[in-house]
Amino acid sequence: MSPRADQEPGPEPRNQGAGPEEEVLAWIERVASWFMQQAGWPPIMGRTMGWLMVCDPAEQSAAQIATAVQASRASLTNTLRLLTEARMVEAVTRSGERATYYRITEDAWSGVLKRRLESMTSFVDITAEGLRLFPEGEARAARVRGAHRMFTWLHSEAEPMWKRWEAVNRADQQGNSDEESDGMPL
Repeated sequence: MSPRADQEPGPEPRNQGAGPEEEVLAWIERVASWFMQQAGWPPIMGRTMGWLMVCDPAEQSAAQIATAVQASRASLTNTLRLLTEARMVEAVTRSGERATYYRITEDAWSGVLKRRLESMTSFVDITAEGLRLFPEGEARAARVRGAHRMFTWLHSEAEPMWKRWEAVNRADQQGNSDEESDGMPL
C-alpha cells in the first residue's frame, strides 16, 4: 500500500536484504573506520575491537577472530599483541584447553581514554617550560600561553571528571543503571 498524499513516506529499511550478520559486519566496519580516523589504527585493529564487542561468546580464540575479521593469523597475532599491550584486550586461558582466548578488558574504554587524557594533559609541563623562554609581552609567549591556558584547564578538569565517572560506573555495577548518578543519565 502506498502512503496517502498527505503523509510522508517512512524511512527506507536499512540494508534491504541484509540479515543480522551483514548488519553486524557493517557495524564492525564502522568501528574500524572510527578507530582509523580517531586513533590512526589500521583497519584490522578496529575490526578486532568491533568483533570482540559483539561476538558470542565474549572470549574468542585467535582463529575465531581471524575468521570473523577476515585477517591472516600473522597480522592478527601482531594486532592482538598491540591491543593487549594497550590494555584494551586481555588473553585468558581455560583449564584443560591449549588455546588462548581474547576478550575486551573490563576497563578498556575508560582506561584508554584516561591514558590518552593524561598524555594530553602532560603537555602543560612543556608549555610551562616554553613560557620561561620568552618575555611575557612577546608574541611567541602569547602563543605558548594560549596552549598553556588550555592544557592547564584540561588538567584541572580531568581529575574531577574521572571521579564522576568512577561514581557513575560504581553505581552502574551495583545495579543502579536505570537511575541517575551525579547528574549523569546512565
